[in-house]
Amino acid sequence: MPYRLIAIDLDGTLLNTRGVVSPATGEALQRAAAAGIVLAPATARWYQAAVRPFEALGLRVAAIASAGADIRGADGTVLAQDPLPTDFAAFVADLCDRAGWPATLAVPSKAYRRANELPPWAASAPEWLQPVTHLRDADLAGLLAVLAEPQPGDPYLHELEAWRGRVSMHSAVAYNGDGMVTLTAPGVDKGSGLLALCRSLGIDPAEAVAIGDSEVDIPMFPVAGLAVAVESGTEAARAAAHRLIPSPDDDGIAVLIDELLAGA
Repeated sequence: MPYRLIAIDLDGTLLNTRGVVSPATGEALQRAAAAGIVLAPATARWYQAAVRPFEALGLRVAAIASAGADIRGADGTVLAQDPLPTDFAAFVADLCDRAGWPATLAVPSKAYRRANELPPWAASAPEWLQPVTHLRDADLAGLLAVLAEPQPGDPYLHELEAWRGRVSMHSAVAYNGDGMVTLTAPGVDKGSGLLALCRSLGIDPAEAVAIGDSEVDIPMFPVAGLAVAVESGTEAARAAAHRLIPSPDDDGIAVLIDELLAGA
């Protein structure tokens, strides 16, 4: 079957251990786009950060951003957005400040990056990324997703449990090995995002490929016609996939794209 859409996780899947797209993978993505395949990052990153690796290659791509809460077309048009409850936005901002958690809070136009000290690059940050030391003054209208980075066993974690059911909580390990909790609206994940993107574009999900490396990518796998995990991914991701590809350090996505194009 010819595939019409490829949804690609970023960290650990598209981006190698140096945090970049390899030349071979970049060229393969350009070949896929030239063949008419829709490319879409599928990531917990907010929209503006999600598309950056592709923009560097001269590619305009759709996006499954903010862990599935922000779905956009290749021209940036919002196709679907699922914000968190307003009262939760106020709660989680206060919790991150009290707990001192590093956290990224994504709204449609930008992300707030909370840290206990401003990073050296804060003064030169782009308009779509605002480093802050507290969130009490942040405009969190339409908050789409929260990526919090508490330490294991953090005593403040229990406060999130009262919201279970009203928000979706996904625990994962970030690309640098740190623990991470992703918070989205109920029922929102990368799988719901992939389905929403396919519906918006008139693409049968069976014509989609989903590529990932960890548990947060697994919800895409039953949706897609072809589920792919990288060999360096987690055991759960590898077990849930239809096939495996080499790690991004070994240009696994380039290998896959060339196979898909050869079979089209």
